[in-house]
Formats: sequence, C-alpha cells, structure tokens
Amino acid sequence: MKSRAEKERIEKQLEHLARQRGIERQRHFESGGTLVKWRGGTRTITTNRKKQQNKRACRGKWNG
Repeated sequence: MKSRAEKERIEKQLEHLARQRGIERQRHFESGGTLVKWRGGTRTITTNRKKQQNKRACRGKWNG
C-alpha cells in the first residue's frame, strides 16, 4: 500500500502533466491544428479475415 506522501506526490505530478498537456493542446489548435490530428490521425480498421471466417463458421451466417 502506498503512503499518503507518495500518493500526494503522484497526484501533484499528474496534475502538472495535465496542465502541460492542456497548454500543448491549446497551442496545437491556435496554430491551426485539427481535432483529428490532435488525436493521432484517422483510424483505419482492417479485419482479420481468418478470425471472421472462424466466427462465421462457428456462429452461422445469420449472426455474422
């Protein structure tokens, strides 16, 4: 179990990081950045074909 002092130290550190992140976010949007770029770009999902085939075989075509 963590001591009270250690918990407070960790909490202060996380608060500091959150403030830094907020400043970085503000600068990003002020310089013309978009929300998509801030979050790391668009997410492209590729399906695992073998996994999907096994699911279909197990569950039947009616349930996908």
